[in-house]
Amino acid sequence: MRLSEEIHNFTEYLVGEQLHHLEITKEYDADTLQDLSCLVLNRLPPRYIRHDVDVLSAISDEERAQLVEKTKIAIQEALKFLEQDRRQQPRD
Repeated sequence: MRLSEEIHNFTEYLVGEQLHHLEITKEYDADTLQDLSCLVLNRLPPRYIRHDVDVLSAISDEERAQLVEKTKIAIQEALKFLEQDRRQQPRD
């Protein structure tokens, strides 16, 4: 059960923003992007908000820049993990 449709994790937005900015969304299919997103989000702290404008008061520019950098690092680590995992799977 969800508490509210209005509550969401701002970190999800940042991950999506960086996947698009880094053009990763052009390189992988939807299934892989969903796996990647889960791996990345599990490495980052959640930032729950009700309204997107709430993040402006809840996070400083410096904190946002740090979170973006952590997001980029988490994306690279998750990509490496997925590439290794896919290489280890048996082929038909």
